[in-house]
Amino acid sequence: MKATVLGIGTELVDGQIVNKNGAWISGKLKQLGLTTTLHLVVPDDKKLMLEALQFCAGYGDLLFVTGGLGPTSDDFTRDVVSEWAHLPLEFDESSWQHIKDRLEPRGYVVKEIQRQQCYYPRGSRVLTNTEGTANAFYFEAQGKKIFVLPGPPREIEAVWNSSIAQWLIDNTKNIDPFITRHWDTIGIGESDVATIVEDVLKDVDVEKGYRVHLPYVEVKMSFFKSREAEMAPYIEKVTQALSHCLITRDQQDVPLILSRRLNQFNSVSIQDSVTGQFLMNRLMPVMRDFMTAKSWSFANNVIDEEAQVRLSLLPRDEHTCLVSVSKGRQTFTDVLDSPYKKMPMKERRMQYFAEMAMVFWLKHLG
Repeated sequence: MKATVLGIGTELVDGQIVNKNGAWISGKLKQLGLTTTLHLVVPDDKKLMLEALQFCAGYGDLLFVTGGLGPTSDDFTRDVVSEWAHLPLEFDESSWQHIKDRLEPRGYVVKEIQRQQCYYPRGSRVLTNTEGTANAFYFEAQGKKIFVLPGPPREIEAVWNSSIAQWLIDNTKNIDPFITRHWDTIGIGESDVATIVEDVLKDVDVEKGYRVHLPYVEVKMSFFKSREAEMAPYIEKVTQALSHCLITRDQQDVPLILSRRLNQFNSVSIQDSVTGQFLMNRLMPVMRDFMTAKSWSFANNVIDEEAQVRLSLLPRDEHTCLVSVSKGRQTFTDVLDSPYKKMPMKERRMQYFAEMAMVFWLKHLG
């Protein structure tokens, strides 16, 4: 079962906002072993919308359409979808009540213009939007299954959790999921990583992929789940071949794992005199989630000697730094040596040191 995602909205194509909905939906589908064949974005233009719907229908069994379900004159997705499907629009009284129930208790006057949000192609199943006034809907046409969703990400997530997630589980039980195994490597270039992997998987019928997300080079190996046993020896061979530069497997996130580990301590102090903002930018978002009730601090030139855990990263020379972790009276120390020796690679060295420091701290935190 393959899917396509169509984002509708002039604001998406003129650079005003980024279409994050497509990535979010594809991520959810990937978890179920479904393949997204394409993302397409078009403005609020009837002709382009009709052409985009037809194009997307040619590449997927499932169509996800986002945006254009609001009450204003540029919200006409339902009209275009209805025309494409050759299904008349019908008024849904429960959706009108939904709008009044959301707005009137907040002191808003419900306007007649908002009635346009209550029309759906004949035979549609209305999907309640608990985070907004525009309900989503599901219907089938031209042999395709179509979900039409509002534009705001929070509202898409609400509809997904209440109506779509279980539908997908129920309707994908008999498919052969397309799965991906991941390796994150550090310290060598993309071409070097690819040379290693291509040699290991020479003549193996499997989909391979590579992605640079500094300081990592990610390796991806994708296949149908029914071939998992067949692929197991090759997965092991890739793991062994990359062992000298391998950091994580299958999309593990080093800052997330470290923050969870640090959550067992009441106070943490981090000194980083090496990476500029790289280490803080990696750790801060997840530490906010896991350390809200704890005492923790970042500094570039001082450390809190009273903290239960003290993590430090100090410079030695241009290409090496000293990393340490202290718990009570225990201290573990090592020297990190950057593989990036050329002067133009200064920023890459900082990223490398930030990541390898977190790996070292994880190893010694217990």
